[in-house]
Amino acid sequence: MPPQVTEEVHPAPTFLFVLSGFALQLTDDELAASTAKTASEAARRYAGALFDLAKGKGELATVSADLSTLETLAAGSPELANAMASPAISRDDKVKALVAIAEKAGLSKTTIGFVGTMAQNGRASDLLGASAHFDTLYAAERGVKRAVARTAKDMTADQRTKLEAVLAKAVGSDVELETEVDPTLVGGIQLRIGSTLIDASVATKIDRMNTAMKGA
Repeated sequence: MPPQVTEEVHPAPTFLFVLSGFALQLTDDELAASTAKTASEAARRYAGALFDLAKGKGELATVSADLSTLETLAAGSPELANAMASPAISRDDKVKALVAIAEKAGLSKTTIGFVGTMAQNGRASDLLGASAHFDTLYAAERGVKRAVARTAKDMTADQRTKLEAVLAKAVGSDVELETEVDPTLVGGIQLRIGSTLIDASVATKIDRMNTAMKGA
């Protein structure tokens, strides 16, 4: 059976980000009110098993790149995303389709076997979750924290550099930062560190106010 993966829970710190264009205070209360994006238990188990296998074969970097490619393909192809998630597609058809896509993309034999195994076991819908958790495990193996910053408009290079430096100091390790743009945020920032989503966007604050008013 693939190994279980447990996650430690640490007290939420208070961070202060002061970047050109916005200043953001992240408090314990905001962390407590945030939502967490986590992979399912099944996805974590499969990711753990793949991580152990890839580490034993000296293929961690290769498999990590493969999974990143798979995520990119799924993001750009509604058909592939549907093939992973749709319960109307039989397991055998999913195996054939996903393995064919993985082979065409030039993924390694280890990753192709992993994709086929998850599809055959009825876990194709957990592939992206497993990929995300593998990424977390691989980052931890290298002593790196992963963070994703989502803002209403593109961050400048200076803002990104400053945010990476502040995050590295806050978490006590190197940080690899990804940035995303979401105009619907209106303003502010959504910051995900590991599995914790800290949402300090104007749009979310308005939604919270509307929800509170409806419940009044």
